[in-house]
Amino acid sequence: MATHYTAYHTYLSQFLKHTSRTVASAGVLLAITSTTVAAQEGVGNGICGTPLADTINQAAPLVVGTLMIGAAILSYVLHTAAGFPKDPQTVQSFKNWRNRAGISAVTTPLFAVVIEMFIGFTGTSLADCVSLVPFF
Repeated sequence: MATHYTAYHTYLSQFLKHTSRTVASAGVLLAITSTTVAAQEGVGNGICGTPLADTINQAAPLVVGTLMIGAAILSYVLHTAAGFPKDPQTVQSFKNWRNRAGISAVTTPLFAVVIEMFIGFTGTSLADCVSLVPFF
């Protein structure tokens, strides 16, 4: 029992040491980027209303929506296909691919939201005129 406690204590102390370094690094990066962002306030204004912004607003949600719906359909097809083979390894292979497709169907729009939030965090006004997330 003592060895498990010692191993856990060592792991926890290493984790806390690395976590404190990460938090300190994030604080330094936040301090550096906050001054940079203040200088970039008007950067995205030149793109808003241009054909480039219109193309992004039409193409990005189309691509994200197509990937999301395509992954959901693929997940359904693989779920159905997993019911036919008799070999357990083949069935498990279908199920693994089904699960990956299902996860892709969910994470694709979430990833688009994260990218859109990141664009907003840059401090440019580009996030006001560009939308990557479909169905909003």
